[in-house]
Amino acid sequence: MANEGQVLVEVLHGSHNPAGGGCEGCASAANCSSNIDYSIQTEKLAENLKGEYGDKVQVNYIDVDKTSLKDYPMVDQVLQMGYPYPITLINGEPKFAGGILLPEIKSVIDKLLEQ
Repeated sequence: MANEGQVLVEVLHGSHNPAGGGCEGCASAANCSSNIDYSIQTEKLAENLKGEYGDKVQVNYIDVDKTSLKDYPMVDQVLQMGYPYPITLINGEPKFAGGILLPEIKSVIDKLLEQ
């Protein structure tokens, strides 16, 4: 949970997608992102955002294979629509799917911090 006035960025990743996404749904193994360690990518994201925004942003990695999606009902809906992991939430709202998109994440954070 983020502190008051802080932007919370959460990266959720897992191996099971109820809509058939992920590696089992890949047309080609060459395009599969299963070799990417999103916990490490999230750490890099956190370092980058901390350097840019300091304590105004909190970043968390959630491995949904180890935890439940019950705390993230909107993510379950996003997965049902066929969007792939990782799913990036900003302040609890799903914003991006399929990768960690640094420029886009920064754009959303900038807009939130302007408010």
